[in-house]
This record gives sequence, C-alpha cells and structure tokens, in this order.
Amino acid sequence: MTHESFGDIPLFREIQKLLAAGGGPVNFEIARQVALAAATLGSNDPNMKPEIERSFAAAVHSVEALVSGYCRLPFDEPVRTTIMGRGMWVTSTLDSWKWLLEHLGRRLTVQMKRMGPEGMGVGEQMGTAMDQIAPLMMGLQTGTLVGQLASEVLTRYDWPIPRQDDGRLFLVVPNVEAVATDYDFKPELFQIWLAVRDVARHLIFASNPWTDRYLRSLLLEVIDALEIDLSGFERTLMELQTGGPEALAGVAESNVQLPIVSTERHTRALERLHAFQALLEGYAGHVAAAIMPEVVSESSRIEEGMARHARSPSVAETMLENILGLSVDRDLEQSGATFCTAVVHLHGINELNRAWEAPDNLPTSAEIRDPFAWMEKVLGSQ
Repeated sequence: MTHESFGDIPLFREIQKLLAAGGGPVNFEIARQVALAAATLGSNDPNMKPEIERSFAAAVHSVEALVSGYCRLPFDEPVRTTIMGRGMWVTSTLDSWKWLLEHLGRRLTVQMKRMGPEGMGVGEQMGTAMDQIAPLMMGLQTGTLVGQLASEVLTRYDWPIPRQDDGRLFLVVPNVEAVATDYDFKPELFQIWLAVRDVARHLIFASNPWTDRYLRSLLLEVIDALEIDLSGFERTLMELQTGGPEALAGVAESNVQLPIVSTERHTRALERLHAFQALLEGYAGHVAAAIMPEVVSESSRIEEGMARHARSPSVAETMLENILGLSVDRDLEQSGATFCTAVVHLHGINELNRAWEAPDNLPTSAEIRDPFAWMEKVLGSQ
C-alpha cells in the first residue's frame, strides 16, 4: 500500500481516539479502515449493474437442479444470490468472520501478555497499554489481510473460512471481471462456471448441517495451536507505545506481522483441515466436471485458464498463512478430485456421499491419496 493511501485513513490522523475504539480482542474500526483503504484505494465501490445480478441469479438457478440431481442430495430451499464490490465484501467479511478473528485475537493477546511488564522491563504503564496494543495489532493485521483478500476473492467459497451470514452465494464483480478479461473468458459463461462450482460446495453444507460446525471446529483447532515467537517482538511493542502515530504508520506500511511459530500440534491441526478441504474441493470439482459440459460450451478452456490462475502467485494465500496460520495444499486438493472420481467410478455417487454422513466417515490425508484404504474402511467389502 502506498504512503498516500495511508494518509487518507483516520487511523493515522486520530490515532489516540482509535486506540480506544471498539473494545474486545480486535480493534475492528482500525481493521475496517485499513482493509477498505487496501481494497478500494480510497474510492467507492462502483454501482452494481442490475443485469449482472440478474444473470448470476439465473446462472445459479439454472444449475441448482442439475447439481442436486447429480449428487442425489437435496436443497431444503432455493439458493439466494447477490453481487458486491470489494468494499462491500470487506465490510461483510469483517462481520461474518468475527467468530474466528475474535478467537484469534483472544489467543494471541494471551500470548502477548506473557511478555508482561516484568519480562519487558518497562514498568506498569506498558502492562496497562497491552490491553490496547494487542487489539490494535490485531486490527492492523486483520485489516491488512481482509483488504488483500478482497482484491483476489471471486465467490463465497474461495477462502476456507465459513461465513456467519445469510448464506447467499455472491460474485465480487470487479475481481470476476478482471479475471474474465485476463483470460479472455466470455463473462456470461464464466458466471455459469463459477455458479456450478459454488453451488456444488454450497450443497454439501446445505444438505449436511454438521459439516459447517465441523469445519469451524477444525479452524478453531488450528488457531488454538498457534504459537508466537515473542523474541524480537518486544522492540516492536515498545515502538508502538513510545513512537505515536508515526510508528503505527510504519508498522502498517511495512506489513509487520506477528511471528507465528510452526509446532507439531499446529501441523496436525492443519493436516486435518487440509483433508476436509481436499474432499470438499475434490467433490465440487468432480461434480463440476460431470455436469459442466451440459451448461458451459467452453468449459474446458475456462477450466484450463482457472488452473493457471490458481497456480499464479497469491499474496492473499501467503497472508492467510502468516496471519491466521492457514495454508492451502493444492496437491492434496488435486488428489481429492482423483479420490472422488475413483470412488464414483467403482461404487457410484451414493457411496461417495457416505463421506458426508458423519465426521468418522471423512477420509484422512493418507486416505485421500489412497482411495482404496478409505473404501475398505467405510464401504467394507462392497
């Protein structure tokens, strides 16, 4: 982010007021200001064209029955849709991810307070200031993260964090249009392609309510396994306390991040999350491959382009790992697609759906790579 864009953020003009704003483990006012500045560069969202909203709603409606019919899983109610710009995505995401961000804030605040006045040798004043500095740091990091994600997200299920909202599928229009232009996709066909993928993901959560709760538990497990390397962080906190707005501006502009330490517990938690995500993405990919030729005439070209897009460097994915301790295992996700195809080829879609019946039926990472081991465990001698 440029120095000029930060100059427009009230954070750095009224920092003392913002330090006390918001309460809680994350200063969401700071997060909002930073995220909006990063996502929109100080401009407002463009007006959303009604024809785009209508065409996306029509795309979702046209594939809803196809996806449900192929999967033999029901939607209890029609899927609702909307469209949005980056600024609206920032605002809604800070609210719908609050359940996770506040949990992270509480986790990291406890660790930061271990430093305490005695460990830092700066007296009682610093200990009191920690109650404001920890939420401030979380606000800065949360805002930087969400602002960057806003420039890359296309649809509801792009990032592996459940949203606590009304459940609508959506397009982030500026990003969808940018990708369509970059890869020379026909916009209406690209909308349908995205609709198929997101409807397939949405169907899993809609028809198996436990999956949303289970994914949330996996994410909380990853957060609870995070550890901060407190060595070297003392200087940053002292600069925040003594340097005033200029020091805070420097922290945000230089993208200083809490140093997360990889631990065995964190590795195990990530492995369980990756296995779930690989099954979800593999299932959606299998369903899309089965029905996409019926609804998208250039599906193979879009698929190839989006595969290249997924392999391109992603600042957002790097920040997810550095700030939330989350990572994406693309190789395992590809194995997830192979896993689903193998099970369906040998036993049919109904038997693959047994993976969604209960947590004990979910494949491990090893079973994702070896479908026969999962089939033996869950399907037995069928």
